[in-house]
Amino acid sequence: MKNIRLIIFLLFIGISSIFAQQKKYITYKVLEGETILSIAKKLSETPYNLLKLNPDIDKDVKINDLIIIPNIDYNPLLDNENVDLSPVTIKDIVVDNYIYHEVWNKETLYSIQKKYKVSNAELNKLNPFLLNEVLKQGQVLKIPLLINETVISLKEKNTQPYLVKPKETKYSIARNFGISISYLEELNPKIKKNGLQIDDVIIVPKEKSIEKSDAAFTVHKVEKLETLYSLSNEFQISQEELLNANPLLIEGVKEGMLIKIPNRREDNNEVFVDEILEDLKLKIAMMLPFQTKRDSLNFEDRLFNITTDFYFGALLAIDSLKNQGLSVYMKVYDTENSKYVSDKLSKKSEFESFDVVIGPMFLKNVRAVSENLQFNKTLIVSPISSKDHSKINNVNLVQEVPTKEHLALEMLQYIKSNYSNQKLVIITGEVDKPNTNYNVLIKEIKALDTLQKITFIKPEKGYIKLDVFKKAIDKNRENWILLIGNDKVLVADVVNNLGVLPIENNITLFAFQKGKNFDKIDNNFLARVNFYYPTSTYLNVESQEFIYFKNKFKKTYYTYPSKYAIEGFDITYDILMRLATNTDLINQGTSQRLATKYNFIENTSGSIINQGVFIIRYEGLELKVAK
Repeated sequence: MKNIRLIIFLLFIGISSIFAQQKKYITYKVLEGETILSIAKKLSETPYNLLKLNPDIDKDVKINDLIIIPNIDYNPLLDNENVDLSPVTIKDIVVDNYIYHEVWNKETLYSIQKKYKVSNAELNKLNPFLLNEVLKQGQVLKIPLLINETVISLKEKNTQPYLVKPKETKYSIARNFGISISYLEELNPKIKKNGLQIDDVIIVPKEKSIEKSDAAFTVHKVEKLETLYSLSNEFQISQEELLNANPLLIEGVKEGMLIKIPNRREDNNEVFVDEILEDLKLKIAMMLPFQTKRDSLNFEDRLFNITTDFYFGALLAIDSLKNQGLSVYMKVYDTENSKYVSDKLSKKSEFESFDVVIGPMFLKNVRAVSENLQFNKTLIVSPISSKDHSKINNVNLVQEVPTKEHLALEMLQYIKSNYSNQKLVIITGEVDKPNTNYNVLIKEIKALDTLQKITFIKPEKGYIKLDVFKKAIDKNRENWILLIGNDKVLVADVVNNLGVLPIENNITLFAFQKGKNFDKIDNNFLARVNFYYPTSTYLNVESQEFIYFKNKFKKTYYTYPSKYAIEGFDITYDILMRLATNTDLINQGTSQRLATKYNFIENTSGSIINQGVFIIRYEGLELKVAK
């Protein structure tokens, strides 16, 4: 009884101790009037060290800025990441750098000394009763943890702290630092279990260290006479990608340098190959707002039509998969477009047996289902909402539609990859408020033109005059007009004014989102400005796949398929085909169905999001896929 009480007491202390432990680096919110110098004095640090920890700081800090600072209470000896925990068992408790071990049946002093790598003398010193008593089952021994000084030294030398920013994922951070996701998790074990959280301080490799090739990069030793141009051609990547991976190349390519060559594999650009494993059975639930409990069905109701079209498309997908040998059991639930009903349904024990739940359609209902199935292995597919899902904490949540932020960032990446000294003109609206996504776009675009000869245009009194556009255009080279904003008047002003300029001006217009405000614009003007925009769907009505689907749909349901019927088919077919191959959606590669591209990455919260995006361009009055 005495030993049991001791174990319980130590367990309580151990839990408290674990929560009390702090990281080597923590975050600090800047107060009004504070500067880097004043913060450094408060911490007894040098301004240089603070700036080194926060390379993103531009000149000085502002109130409410979040920065990384050293934790003055940090004790490396109490950091579990610096110790060898491999011998610790389920009956062991770690407190203040010691293991408290309850002796098991048939254990001996020799086996304990060997397992925990502790000498007989040290064991007797920490447990004096061993000098007078025989070792017995149930006794609690105090054993020192082994501190690996070499690990501490290597961490100091090869790693640095990093502040997790909004929208960042394990994938994006690993890619930026040239490492695999598994290695990032090895450096930060907590993120493997809990996922990334905004404003976390994690450990990453020092940017300039190159030790070996991995899944993300190949290390190349620069040979004599090699140039940025020749390296770009040899490895079939853009000079921009090379410079992003190797900032030192801006100073010139030198013989003998070790540089990182980004591998295409980590970009998830490999093509997903459809394959159904033999004798595989999948059990799925579909949660859609049929609203069947109404007194009568209203066939003019938009939501009802969207729901039924989606469902009909999904049925054709399942029929197609069954014909290919996949066994599918499906059960359909009516959510009634109600959070309460969605919550009540998903609490049923039968939901634990489903491989995947497709639906509900709307975010509020998805959130309720996701919370109930948080600790299950069931995938929850959010089919049509493009709103940010990153605040929902469920690693099995799949957001099928890219967010507006993802669309904008994919457009940005396309611009960066194809930029070659064009004249840049950035157009923003008066009402555009600086936000994280806005700032990222502006910062990245500015970096394309190191001479900062970019022209910025904003409306005055709500409008932009034609003369302003004429002055901004360079008649001697190609002009790239980058439209950041989706205001109705702004969109009309930009396209209509640029559309009447002489075609010799060589203008290309890029939008970071194409909202409904573009629908009323004359397509002839969009064609004249060689319009580019990002979208999550693109349907080639002349493709053999769509023609077959259209005919099958018409034959089955006596009508032509709507875009929601196509979405129902694409989402259901793709997710079930992927599950028929492997449950790990992130590492499967890119697939393209009737109108949708699927390329799954990890979201900020550890969930899954599709970042399959088409970049569309106007070629005359025809729409073509640029990427």
